Amino acid sequence: MSSSSKMLSILDLFSIEKPVWSLETICTVIGCSTPTAYRYLRELADAGLLARLGNGSYTLGPRVMTLDYQLRTVDPFFSIGHSLMRELSEQTGCDCVMTRMFDDKIVDTHRESSNGELDLAYGRGRPRPLFLGAAPKVILATLPRARLKRLFEKYAAEIRATGMGDTFEDFWHGLQRIRKAGYYISRGELEAQMASIGVPLFSSDPQASAALALVTSLQRFEFMDHGKLLKQLTGAAQRIATAVADHSISAQ
Repeated sequence: MSSSSKMLSILDLFSIEKPVWSLETICTVIGCSTPTAYRYLRELADAGLLARLGNGSYTLGPRVMTLDYQLRTVDPFFSIGHSLMRELSEQTGCDCVMTRMFDDKIVDTHRESSNGELDLAYGRGRPRPLFLGAAPKVILATLPRARLKRLFEKYAAEIRATGMGDTFEDFWHGLQRIRKAGYYISRGELEAQMASIGVPLFSSDPQASAALALVTSLQRFEFMDHGKLLKQLTGAAQRIATAVADHSISAQ
């Protein structure tokens, strides 16, 4: 690992569960000397990516907030999709969530709620489990076989634990069924009392760039018209995907 990669890996340490880190602990975790860690921390703090606390510890800095604002501003899926998501949430009474896959990480990038009643454990920017829930599965179902094979080799134990297959062929065929259906319904996978229905979001590639999902309580979901929900969700996803593709062409 290069020195710059090791320095940037410090940012991965910060989480909701552990938002503050000391110099000594960082040294131990990333495996470097105190002078080297101090230099890394100084450079990250000077860039605004970290902020020094009075007790000699560090937390994420103000630059992270400005980058998040810029990402919201320039991300076409957000800028185009948020109004359609709000409309869909109001029509269905469900929360509407947009999810993206970055490398091997699944992250919710936006959520619209018509009533604010759902207390979801995951929100914008917090990494989600890769193999649980509707959104990850509809994205994974569009990935090429070679990439899925690499994911299986890397996360075989996790995939088996979630019931997605004991072998790669089981994993592959299960995802192909989801791909053929064009949607996936999750009941209590990510959160015990929640259900969701998700569809992939495409732009110009055959692989999904994101997913759009409707989330509500499991009890309420069982009394809803799933066919109608799917039609509304698919319609919104197609409108977002078309607008994003047009935006990409006009930006060239």
